Amino acid sequence: MEEEILRIYNNFSINNLDTFFDELISYVNKYDSIFLKYTSLEYLDAIKKLDSKNLILGHSDDNFEIAIPFYMNQINKGLNEEELSNQVASLIWDLSAYMTDEECPSCHDSNLRLTITASKTSQIIKFCDECLYTGINGKRVDIEDDLIPASKSIVKSYLKD
Repeated sequence: MEEEILRIYNNFSINNLDTFFDELISYVNKYDSIFLKYTSLEYLDAIKKLDSKNLILGHSDDNFEIAIPFYMNQINKGLNEEELSNQVASLIWDLSAYMTDEECPSCHDSNLRLTITASKTSQIIKFCDECLYTGINGKRVDIEDDLIPASKSIVKSYLKD
């Protein structure tokens, strides 16, 4: 498991995020029984269906060229399967959840990401990685469902408005 993710990380290129992302999804699909121990079935099923062609990748304030070597170093120092699973899931999120220029109205520490529920509703839910704020149409809401990145078409529709 570790050798395979290190190979994927080694092939990282900021200019080829589609291939990198799809390899991460293939990795999750291959090791789904391990990921299932540390995430909900609904969220795991949603992640396994993500496709780079349907997402706007890399639109965040994350510096992946620094993060990937850092992640590789963590693996080389020794991660258990839960930590490794969380690392990969977090990387998938960071790559695929479109980050707006809109500051979180709650904590003011991060910009909001555009998400939808894992049950595939098309309603945009804005989410803060820092304080876990969730909002719809400018109002804080409680969401019981898992959130997944909004698709390219939903993001483009949002940006037009």
